[in-house]
Amino acid sequence: MNLFKSHAKNYSFQDLGIFLLPAFTIYALFVLAPVFLSFRNSFYYWDSPLSEARFCALQNFRLLFRDPVFWSALRHNFFLLFGSLLFQLPLALGLALLLNYPTWGRGFLRTAFFTPMIIPSSATAVLWQYIYEPQSGLLSALIRIFRPDFAYAWLSSPGSSLFWIFISISWQYIGFHTVLFMAGLSSIPEELYEAARLDGASEWQICRRIVLPCIRPTLGVSATLSIIGSLKYFDLVYLMGGGLPDSSREVLATYIYRLAFDENQGRYGYGSSAAVLLFILALIIVIPLQARKNQV
Repeated sequence: MNLFKSHAKNYSFQDLGIFLLPAFTIYALFVLAPVFLSFRNSFYYWDSPLSEARFCALQNFRLLFRDPVFWSALRHNFFLLFGSLLFQLPLALGLALLLNYPTWGRGFLRTAFFTPMIIPSSATAVLWQYIYEPQSGLLSALIRIFRPDFAYAWLSSPGSSLFWIFISISWQYIGFHTVLFMAGLSSIPEELYEAARLDGASEWQICRRIVLPCIRPTLGVSATLSIIGSLKYFDLVYLMGGGLPDSSREVLATYIYRLAFDENQGRYGYGSSAAVLLFILALIIVIPLQARKNQV
């Protein structure tokens, strides 16, 4: 122990700075700089890299708040957010509780549940587009067993297309949260379960009084990741929509992408203002959640 302390005292702040400099440089270039440029560009009219940026103060934000597509995309993000908190996380917790018992094939099931998370989103989009294909898709084929004349455009119906995309997103991420919860459950000492059972506690009481309080930090991490992911989700919404604009399933990330990079729009400043609002919204939601988690 004394040897360790003597070596630790030899390191100065300058030495630590040298070690941290490469990581901080990469972080500054790829995280801090884009955030700063997005804030800066949000106050300018800027149509393309070849055009001149013109200062417009808060005009981009005024136009944004008057755009009905922006509010529609924001509602869709909140649909994904509440769906992930009220559907994905409870289902993942239930699966984790079931897999926490010593059952046959638990290791295989854990791997199987996590597999969708490591599949590329492009492959996931192709898979679910096949499942939702109106004529020859798996889902339509199963329903036609009972209703031979059934026909429904799952991904083209304005009122429900985002819901079916949300099912695909849930399939991709539920396994990830299940593994997180299983890691939290594995940290609970077995003695707590045994003592509770000796006192006559039911399984529901054990879950409520022991399991949930013990995995509260894990629940906080999963909730934070779900909130951030729901606000910035892009890939499956864009890919399963065929890359075509559709306000019935537009979310903020696809909305920002179309504003900034669509060849018919190409409004970098306007897109940056939407990105800034998304960033601020994420901070408003996540910071109180983290503060509450730290208090606990």
